[in-house]
Parts: sequence; C-alpha cells; structure tokens
Amino acid sequence: MAEIKKVATFYRVSTKGQLEGNDIPMQRRACQEFVDKQGWTLVKEYTEKGVSGYKTSVEDRDEIQRAKHDAENGLYDVLLCFMFDRLGRKIYETSLLLKWFSTKGIEVWSVKEGQQQFQTEGDDAANFLRFWQSNHESKKTSIRVDEKHVQMAQDGLYRGGTAPFGYCLVKSGVINKKGKELMKLAINEDQAVIVRQMFAFVKEEGYGSNRIAKYLNERGIKTGTGANWNTGSINFILRNPIYKGYPTYGKRKSKEGVFETKGREEWIMPEIQQEHLVIIKEIDFDNIQTVRSARSVQAVKNHAYERINNTVSPLLFVGIIKCGYCGAPLTTTYNSKTYKLASGEIQKWKRAVYRCSGKALRKNDCIGQTIYSQSKIEDAVLDEVTRYLNHMKKIDYKKFAKDYNQEEYGFIQIALNEKNKELQDAYAEIDTLKKEVTKSILGKSAFKPELINEMIEQKETDIQRIDSEVRKLEEDFKIKKLELSDIRELAENIRIWLTKFNESTHEKKKVMFRGLIKEITIFKDSIEINFRIDVVQFLSSAGNGSVSDISTRAHSWRR
Repeated sequence: MAEIKKVATFYRVSTKGQLEGNDIPMQRRACQEFVDKQGWTLVKEYTEKGVSGYKTSVEDRDEIQRAKHDAENGLYDVLLCFMFDRLGRKIYETSLLLKWFSTKGIEVWSVKEGQQQFQTEGDDAANFLRFWQSNHESKKTSIRVDEKHVQMAQDGLYRGGTAPFGYCLVKSGVINKKGKELMKLAINEDQAVIVRQMFAFVKEEGYGSNRIAKYLNERGIKTGTGANWNTGSINFILRNPIYKGYPTYGKRKSKEGVFETKGREEWIMPEIQQEHLVIIKEIDFDNIQTVRSARSVQAVKNHAYERINNTVSPLLFVGIIKCGYCGAPLTTTYNSKTYKLASGEIQKWKRAVYRCSGKALRKNDCIGQTIYSQSKIEDAVLDEVTRYLNHMKKIDYKKFAKDYNQEEYGFIQIALNEKNKELQDAYAEIDTLKKEVTKSILGKSAFKPELINEMIEQKETDIQRIDSEVRKLEEDFKIKKLELSDIRELAENIRIWLTKFNESTHEKKKVMFRGLIKEITIFKDSIEINFRIDVVQFLSSAGNGSVSDISTRAHSWRR
C-alpha cells in the first residue's frame, strides 16, 4: 500500500476587503476538499493576512519562511495552495520559490492549476510561462470569488441582500471571523404557498407575468418588502433556480452602478440540489422554463402565429390557429347586435368569433372567409381530439419510451460527440501552442512569444465558443427529456383527459389543448389539425394508426 502523503496548505489574502470577506475560509475549504479527494493527510496550515504578493519580498514574508523551514525538516511532502499566486505574484521570484521547494523534495500543487513540475529544463520554461500568461488579477480574483459563493450557495448560507421571496433567514450556527453568527436560508411556508400558486398559474392556466401580478395585486398580496407586484418581480421569481433547490448567483451584475440581467450561461449554480430549499419540483420548474421560452420576444418573431400568451381571449385556439388560404393568424373579434323587446327594453347581444387578420386588415388578397364561428371550429377540434385520444389509449408507453430515446436522442448524441471531439482538438492545439512558447523562450522557435500568446488567446476564444455549443446540445438533451415527461404524463392521464377537460377552467382548457396541438389550419369547409410531433411519433412508433390519418386529418364541416 502506497504511503499517504503529508500535506501543508498555504493561504493568503492581500487586502482588508478580502480578509473581511472571508476569502481565507474559502481557500481553506477548497484545499481541504482537494486533500480529501486525493487521499492525503493534512499536517499543517500557513496563513498570510493582508500581505501583498507584489510589494513584499519572499525574504520578508514570515509565513513563507516558516513553510521553508518546515520543508527543510521534512514536515510535509506536498505544499498545496488554492492558486499559485497565493505563494507570490512576482513572476521571477515566485518561479524560483516554487523551484526551491522542489529541490527539497516537496511537491507543489494548486487546487485550480494542478501540480507544478520541475523535472526538465523545459519544465522551468513552462513554469515561467505559466506565471507570465496568468498575470491577470481580475480573472483570478473572479475565480476565488466564484469559489466562495458556490460554497456558500451549496450550504444555503446567506450571501447578503434580501432573502428571495418564499424564504426567510435563520441562524446557521456558523461563526465568522468577527464573532457574528452567519445566517442561512429556510422556506417561509406562508410565502411558499404564493410561489407555488405563481408556478401553477403558468403551468395549468397559461398565465403570463403581467396577469399573475394583476391577480396578486387585486387580492392585496404584497412582495417581501410590502410593495405591489410587477412583471419584473414575477419574472425574477419564475426564472430563479433557487425554487427548485439550486441557490444561484450571478443572475445580475453591477456595471458602473447599474444592474444588468445576465444570461443563464453566466449564472453560477451549485451541482448539488439543496433539498431543504425546494419549493417547486425540478421537473415542473424546467417544464415551465420551456413554456416561458416559447413566449419570448425572439420566439414570437420567429413564429408569428404561435403566440401562446393569449389566455385572455374567450376563444380556445387563438395563438395556434391560422387561415388556410393566406396563412395569417386568426384573432379574436366580436359580433354585436342591438334589438328591442316587446316591452320596449333594449337588449344587447355580443359573441366572440374567429377573424382572419390577413383579410380583415387587408394585408393580403385572402380568398377565405373573414369570420369563422367559434362553436363550429371548437366543436370540430374537440371531435378530432376525442378520436385522437381513443387511439392513444391503445399505446404501450414503455415500448414507445424506448424507441423515442433511441430515435430522438440519437442525432443529438452524434452532434454532441462531434463537438466534444472538436473541443478536445482545440485543447490539444492550445497545448501545442504553449509548448511552442516554451521553445520561443529558450530561443528554439522562429516565433516571438507575444505572437504565439495572441494565437493562444484566439484559440481560447474558440474553446469558449465550442463549449457554448456543447452546452446548447446538452440543453437540447434536457428539452427532449422534458418532452418525454410530457408524453408520460399524457399517457398516464389519457383515460381521464376528457373528464378533466370538461371540469377545467377556460384558461386551463387552453393549456391542455396546447399540450396536444401544434397548429390548426382553417378553410371554408374543413379544418386541419396538426398534433404535436412528439405525440405523432408516439402513435407511429407504437404502430397504432398512420400519422396521416391522425395528425393531418381534415375535418369537414359546413358553415
């Protein structure tokens, strides 16, 4: 059995702000987790507080001298720090310091950068290059701050500011350097009920943020600060992963005193779900994000007739119904009549009807009708849905799920593998370039180090782009998983779908229809229904009826 290595760790902060911000505990935790992962044993810790790695020479740093003394006496086998710049920031001096530890038989490791090698002349040049290329303080500070916040988020510790709506602050039992007890988040059950209602409105009723805010304000329900709700505050809740148990930071960042919302790809989120913070089930939260994405400005621009956020219309299909002649969306309008009763009383009558927006607004030369009856269209669609569901009752879901996984995930998996290979190649190329810089420093290359460094920076940009594409494919995987979940839910509830439909509110009926139907096309004497592609595959893969019979059937009807 191999001898367990003895480890000494080294922590340093250079400013009062870092010291008060608990930067050392962050470094300590990261180092200790690394030691545990490697199977080593911690024997000593060195801590420098408020010492500048730029301004203070190695000879004048007491903790460095203590570490050197202990190294000479064989106290430890490995010197570990969070990043090598914790040992020093002067390029030449720090390189020599690390080389000194190596000559004493001490392995020098960094949590973020791995082991520093000193076996060959090339290693010396490469180590010099590492410090030369890493001389960007803002990036390193960002890494350390991110590590600290991720750790705090994982523990549910309070990171400052107001607790998100749905949560409250309770004592954590953790005491900071100032002797004050830190706080952590816990669910506020009274507010959590309201949060669950918000998400239910989106999932079950198709509400948008404006309508949710109006609902809450009309009932006198206030925000955590006692203010009225608005679309911004509702949106911030509906997109915040903390409600599924992932405390996240980086959603907003300040630039010159102005806060701007950052994209999801820039958020810092822990890998482990904090179950004690879960208010919304993860699968429900992710499904709702998919629904809301379909309502984005960009989605509406790309699919003008698929405006899902039309829950206020008394018509069921506004947003997914279009004219079969000109392709324009059918919108809501009203037919009104006024008549006098025998008693002399004036009565007004008004009903909602579907209107071809293209013809009504003279946007095109549509040869179809301007107005279509609500009852005839909606009754015809319900007839088709009933037939459709009768086919669905015969499906073997387990067999379908297997086929769906193989067919739908297959092409994404191929693309993902190709992108990962492209990413590996990019890393190999950047490694080759770094070796070329080493040769350049040794005078063995025709290229100047500055030129090669520019090439490295460009390659790093390429890596970021490819990594973004990989993340997008991984997100596609996630969406397919959600689609499969939708079909599973449909399969489990297929026999009671019509009963639930008849008992549902008008808004919920719209949501239920949109779970089945992608698009409805209306003609003068017929109507075509295009069921969602995942359900069509559900039918075809199970071998129960042809797709053309079910998904594009034209239902004839007379005016």
